[in-house]
Amino acid sequence: MEKLKLKATAEATAILLGFFVFGILVSFLFDEATAHLFRLVILEWGAFPMLCAICGGVVSMKNGFMPLYGIFSGAIFVPFMFLFFETNWGLVVAYALFGALGSLFGYWLYLKEVRRIEEGRPEERRKSIIFSMFDRYDTKKYK
Repeated sequence: MEKLKLKATAEATAILLGFFVFGILVSFLFDEATAHLFRLVILEWGAFPMLCAICGGVVSMKNGFMPLYGIFSGAIFVPFMFLFFETNWGLVVAYALFGALGSLFGYWLYLKEVRRIEEGRPEERRKSIIFSMFDRYDTKKYK
């Protein structure tokens, strides 16, 4: 069970489901034609496949490879497919592939970090973009 990383997979799937439900709810703010176009272009073909990959990659960077994440990212789309979209099983497979590829990329970054720590180098600290903008005020690096 440890190899399946169920907690991390559930966490990533819940984040992905939240983004998708938020996108569906936002689409209700538009009139019918614009809402359908928003769902088709943004959710079905645009942002959601990339979100599957990004979310899987980010969570896999800290937890390692999650083999079930790809399946779950495809399964999220199935109930909504019958409610809001045309039935397209190819998209379910595409979402699953994007999720698996994102998880594999995150796993590659995870292994890179593990090798770095095993070699005795300190763990690489990643700063957010906002904090890195204020690095010029850090006086320690000028001494």
